[in-house]
Amino acid sequence: MVLCFLSGGFAHAVGRIVGNIDGISRDGDHYFISGWACQQEQTKSIAVQLFAEHADNGVWKDGPILAERADLYSEPAVQEACHDRSFGQHRFVIALPYSYGPESKLSVHGIRVVDGVPNDLIAGSGTKLALRPLDLPYHALPHLTGAYRALAAHPGVFVTMDELKDLAARINRSRSYSMQRFGLLAKQIEHDLASGIDWGVTYSGSDGGVYQYAFSYEPQDQHDAEIRAALKLAPGAKAPAGAAVVAARLSLYAALLKAGAVAPAEAPGVDESSALAKRILLAWADRGFRDASGRFLVLGSFDRDGHGRPQAGLGLVLGRGIIYSVHAQDLLQSLGVLNADEVGRLDAFHANIFELMRQSENVLFAGVGFPYSECSRYTNIATHGVVGMLAAARLLNDEQRLKAVIFGGDPAAPVLVPWLRLFDHVVYGESDGPSAECVNNQESDSQASLLNHHDYQTPIAALGEISDRFRNANAGQSIGYSMLTLERLLDAAEIMRISGFDPYEYRGAHGQSIETAIQYYSCYAKNAGFYKTVSEQNSRLCPNAAQYYGKLVTGVERMLLIGAKRFPGNASITDLEADARQEASTGAFSNDAILFGKWRD
Repeated sequence: MVLCFLSGGFAHAVGRIVGNIDGISRDGDHYFISGWACQQEQTKSIAVQLFAEHADNGVWKDGPILAERADLYSEPAVQEACHDRSFGQHRFVIALPYSYGPESKLSVHGIRVVDGVPNDLIAGSGTKLALRPLDLPYHALPHLTGAYRALAAHPGVFVTMDELKDLAARINRSRSYSMQRFGLLAKQIEHDLASGIDWGVTYSGSDGGVYQYAFSYEPQDQHDAEIRAALKLAPGAKAPAGAAVVAARLSLYAALLKAGAVAPAEAPGVDESSALAKRILLAWADRGFRDASGRFLVLGSFDRDGHGRPQAGLGLVLGRGIIYSVHAQDLLQSLGVLNADEVGRLDAFHANIFELMRQSENVLFAGVGFPYSECSRYTNIATHGVVGMLAAARLLNDEQRLKAVIFGGDPAAPVLVPWLRLFDHVVYGESDGPSAECVNNQESDSQASLLNHHDYQTPIAALGEISDRFRNANAGQSIGYSMLTLERLLDAAEIMRISGFDPYEYRGAHGQSIETAIQYYSCYAKNAGFYKTVSEQNSRLCPNAAQYYGKLVTGVERMLLIGAKRFPGNASITDLEADARQEASTGAFSNDAILFGKWRD
């Protein structure tokens, strides 16, 4: 019997479950299946369960192995098959556990969202699946202008030689802001050289957290004990902290000296700074990220939970550091301190890390065995992965890979979340907001949201606002996490700009841009103040402000400096430039090597 329900005097049949498994795709050392599924007449995305034959004590059984959601963009043909005229999302892509592949007998069950019909298998279930490229349809996005400009000379990833020389000239101007900042950088370099850390110590295990704190991220005193244990350091030995970050800082300092910057009296020189940077890079290139046989790790090496699932989130861990090791190599090559063999070893290292990040980002997009929401795919994790891949591709002067990361659609290097798609989701536009499943709180009050979940998002967002997780985990992370995402968008923009594209003028599908993002958060810097608490009294005029009441204005100052340089006609940004200079001169990230000098004097 087919049940019906009444609405406005008309009876409607409850739609049945329909769909299709389109095929199976290989990416590195693991497989994905993709297709579509829906309940007809329903806009809401349905859950799908993946079933497969598996051995249990020598007996082959058929049972569920994981669940996901069919909640990805679906093209008009799928909309028509679903009888959905409201443009719901009904496609899926599922990362398979490592023991499953083309020979597995795979089935997909669609799970109804309205009762009255059974959950059902979709077409293609239980059949031999055809191999197909890993990709998905996506709605059309505005065009990004530009064409690839080959890397003819180093440096050419985050900075060019002309820009280094310009910065050196600004450093040499008496009492300039750049002179002040270079003096602080020189003090930091002196501290780095005298740290007593054995930078030859590296890591090659399967714990992403160790890579994050030993290689990728520097401010980490609370992780010292675990890093020391993982690296088996002798009592009293100092643990390496953010090796790639330190190498980039040392390399930048040496490159600025070589470009003509005058060092403060008794400050370190080019040779000692570049020598330590080189030692750090080659140690990781030769001994880090490798298995017991000396081969570079593959994604399957990070299956730490033993469930056969590729580990998602490595893009954050690796991208956070690889941008700095790329920057360091690029600068060291410009100094001529790397011979051909050393360049080859470092190139091989960065090419392999590119693949780890690319594959990890695809797994993150597909989920890891539980229904995955749309907003979970477009966060600072994905942003770190994208900028890390862009940096590695540019360093290798690999036009095909770089374009694959920006635009997607390349079967030779599939990237399910290329820059264009990421930007469309991670920066909100006019009358924009997350899908309904991403909204964990129906109120705009951020304090009320803590009763539900710390990563809630409001139903409506403001133009330029950053979509991010952990928005309400604590007062410092709310805006701070968004600024970390924005900083990585700026890092990516610098790579793309030097590579021949124009991300700073790019406008997304809803009018969003890097400029509107910086402008949005400038409102809180202006009204509440840097590192001050947002309240109704000081910030109620900022769009969508209630979600930030009680939160700190964290990390906005450095974004304002590069914003003033790239958007000099925007008074809402430039009016805060003088105050932002002072704030940006202090703190853990004040000597960050990538955006150093990308300000106006």
